[in-house]
Amino acid sequence: MSKLSALATAKRAARQNPAFKQAIVYATATDAGAPVYTAEGELQYDKADDTLGYIDKTKETVLTLAATYQGSHLVTVLSEVAPNGAALILIDSTFYQIVSVHSSNVLATMVTYDCRALDATDAPTIRNA
Repeated sequence: MSKLSALATAKRAARQNPAFKQAIVYATATDAGAPVYTAEGELQYDKADDTLGYIDKTKETVLTLAATYQGSHLVTVLSEVAPNGAALILIDSTFYQIVSVHSSNVLATMVTYDCRALDATDAPTIRNA
């Protein structure tokens, strides 16, 4: 019988929690250590982790009436991706741009980021999905 890692145990428990949803973590695409840009000068992103996560919108204090919620979010993901390596998170077909790291648990399996929701018209360029 093999032992599960702390991350595998957390993901196993999260699958039973209705707050957690399928999430994809993206990192900035790099070639030979340099960021990759589109012809228009926008950054490209690569898929870094397919995981679980949830969104906490309680940090927002300003009412927004836009069709897409564009306020500040606390997005938590279960991931091995280093916090300084993550750039975007996709949950429920909405991309969240990471603004800063908010917190992490002691086992370094769960990281909470302060994020901004991207409008559907601001969809990023995903190089390797």
